Amino acid sequence: MIAAKERRAAAMRRYYFPIFHCGETQADEMGELFRSAELAVQYGARIAREIGGDPDYDQASGTIVIVVDDSDVEIARQRVGSVTYMGEEID
Repeated sequence: MIAAKERRAAAMRRYYFPIFHCGETQADEMGELFRSAELAVQYGARIAREIGGDPDYDQASGTIVIVVDDSDVEIARQRVGSVTYMGEEID
């Protein structure tokens, strides 16, 4: 039982979601655990949607949610207020 839990934990990787807003980067010190980069990218998109859905959000602020893996490699960017599909922005 313990070995199975250790294998599941080992399969998880930590991803970070710093936010670039109004020319400044807000670091993510904690991050989140995900089983794949794809799930982390989906989570980053969810964060961007939630920020964009805030009625007080300034659309002109150029906010971007960045997805970074535990090796400090950027794997995706989600621009708040835009829709992306497979890495391409859709009008």
